[in-house]
Amino acid sequence: MKKLLMAIVLAAVSLTACSKDENKEPEQVTITNPVEFETLPLVMDGYEFLEDDDPAFIEITLAESVRMFTEKGSGILYYGREGCWWCQRAVPVLNEAAKELGVKVYYIDVNLPTSKESYDALESHINSIFEKDAETGNPVFKVPEVIGVKEGEIVGHHLSLVKSFEPGDNDAMMNDEQKAELKQDYLDIIKAAAD
Repeated sequence: MKKLLMAIVLAAVSLTACSKDENKEPEQVTITNPVEFETLPLVMDGYEFLEDDDPAFIEITLAESVRMFTEKGSGILYYGREGCWWCQRAVPVLNEAAKELGVKVYYIDVNLPTSKESYDALESHINSIFEKDAETGNPVFKVPEVIGVKEGEIVGHHLSLVKSFEPGDNDAMMNDEQKAELKQDYLDIIKAAAD
């Protein structure tokens, strides 16, 4: 009888533990940004794999993004463009990570016109993360680039997709494992920029 009672108690405890994990609220983080940006109307219609009517993005100009560094801001910056094959695949994963943690991402469309002065100002803050050109050795700004900034300093960044993904043709997509790896990279960057 004692064994039966003990088995029932253990089963109840196990079921309770399982149900608590299933009902666990997703982790949320806060990123306090003292910089108030002038935003643009969000236009992401060209991201064909983004199937979210309310994505976690706020569009700003490249010039505005420089203020994240000069005014000691905090947040997640995504530099990309709709016509970029890699950006098309990165954006839905970044959106999922941002929504999971309850944050917004500042989207900078690098196709929008910008002044050389603004570009040079941005480069002075982020050129340490640029890849080097194979032929010239000069730093090159590539997209998709996701940068975590905390109090004006880069706390993490991710360029492109994942190393294990080799695009074979225009229809190539990351598998679930590759998407999970990329999402984890984005989650880590977001958490590093959080309060």
